[in-house]
Amino acid sequence: MVGKNLAGRYKLLEKVGEGGMARVYRSWDSLLNRAVAVKVLKEQMTGDSAFVKRFRREAQAAAGLSHPNIVNIYDVGEEDNIHFIVMEYLDGKNLKQYIREKGRLPAEEAVAITIRIAEALAVAHAAGVIHRDIKPQNIIFLNNGQVKVADFGIAIAADGTTLTCTDKIIGSVHYFSPEQARGSLAGKRSDLYSLGVVLYEMVTGQVPFKGESPVSVAMKHIQEPVIAPSQLTGDLSPPLERIILKAMQKDPTQRYLSAAEFLEDLRYFQREGESRAFSEEPHDLDDEDTRVMKPLPTKKEKGWAKKNWPLLTAIIFLSVALVTGFVLFYFYFLSVPEVIVPDLRSHSYEDALEILEENGLTANPEVFYVHDEAIPKGHVIKTSPSHGRKVRQNRMIDLYVSKGAEEIVAPDFHMWTEEEARSALRREGLKEALFEREYNSDVPEGKIYKQIPRAGSPLARDEQMILYVSRGERPFPLAGLTGRMEGEAVEYLRQEGLTAHVHYRKDKLPKGTVVEQQPKAGTSVQQGDSVYLVVSEGLPPEETQTGGKDKDVEEEEEEE
Repeated sequence: MVGKNLAGRYKLLEKVGEGGMARVYRSWDSLLNRAVAVKVLKEQMTGDSAFVKRFRREAQAAAGLSHPNIVNIYDVGEEDNIHFIVMEYLDGKNLKQYIREKGRLPAEEAVAITIRIAEALAVAHAAGVIHRDIKPQNIIFLNNGQVKVADFGIAIAADGTTLTCTDKIIGSVHYFSPEQARGSLAGKRSDLYSLGVVLYEMVTGQVPFKGESPVSVAMKHIQEPVIAPSQLTGDLSPPLERIILKAMQKDPTQRYLSAAEFLEDLRYFQREGESRAFSEEPHDLDDEDTRVMKPLPTKKEKGWAKKNWPLLTAIIFLSVALVTGFVLFYFYFLSVPEVIVPDLRSHSYEDALEILEENGLTANPEVFYVHDEAIPKGHVIKTSPSHGRKVRQNRMIDLYVSKGAEEIVAPDFHMWTEEEARSALRREGLKEALFEREYNSDVPEGKIYKQIPRAGSPLARDEQMILYVSRGERPFPLAGLTGRMEGEAVEYLRQEGLTAHVHYRKDKLPKGTVVEQQPKAGTSVQQGDSVYLVVSEGLPPEETQTGGKDKDVEEEEEEE
């Protein structure tokens, strides 16, 4: 692939990376004169049309993301069954390399990096894009300290489809959430779990679970409690540990509700040195790990209670509050009955609200609007969690509502070449155009001068445009110039837009007379064509004397 030129502009210079489904090349964009990274889908993946369609859809969804901490996607294309994504090229190391160099990072630096990643996820999740492969290898760490999250091109565009590649799970199993390890749908909280693992690795210098095979590591994510980070490093702040462990809860409902909430807690810790994460011990920890919480002081001498009665009062009050809170939490959350998420597809938004209420569920006030070719505008496309899933009563359900078919307008191809128009249509995912070629005296040959529908007119994605390409000036028959005088013949050629090339030779015809022309009279020519004329120079004087005169010359002299 190195040396290949895609879409007539992206030249692949060298391979810089390879994953389960694609290879990445450092490339050069000759149109904009800049370095780019081109991710090319592997050949074995292109045989699955559904996968290719999903690959393009997800890449296009990711291309709509714009944030300083997200690697930009510039273009998505296909050429000769080569499917590719064009991305921002970043000359830096990934976070995995950075961690290996430093062993482990100071808490302040680790939190600062995690904040940048969480900011990117908050933007992506709000747009309905789930990354699904958060790991240090996908975090580009630039020399100026800037953090960029890459590889949103293989994300799930929140459509209820989990990416798999034959029997291999895409992404690194060391950062998988338990639900991903089970093969279930990856949601927004799956990204938060993976980010918690990344933060765990930054502050401890190692991943939480290791094994002899990917399967054994996946099983540990599902079954084994995580070792508290403080057991691996003695100087970790308990509030930061609570943040990490909350993000890494095996039950998604026990994690942060959103990237925004995770981000809020990280910023609070960065500002105050404390965490607003839950204060009780995480459910994952064994009893022996409860030393994360500072033990209460014990009475060791007579009179201690009297001296410290305000502290005892506070402890008793706090204990009662905790017990009361736990009881309320149990009755209002843990003992809540489960219900099945109803199928709301094709229901209007207003009807969907009523149906959710009838089923003991509530709708997220934040509605996610997306284009859909089939579902009418204002009707529900899907829900998250998806229909048929069991959830606790009063669960908040995300609704994805149709904005109707995507409104596309016909591009303006005036004065474009045929190849430029073909490439543009492929990039936009539009149908191949029908090209008609006609003569046009006002437009140079090879340029588009007319299109149907007109530029700016509504265009369906599967509608075929008709583009008219100029064949240049219409040909016309060349007049007969033999026998005419040179000046007359040259003037005729000039007026018809033809180029005259005059050659002279001795001939019995009078001097200045056209004796031959090429092309012949009646030949079809166009403006700009060349016409060659042979003009008589007459005969030498000695051939015009008496006895040697040509008959025509004698007749001419008699006329004089």
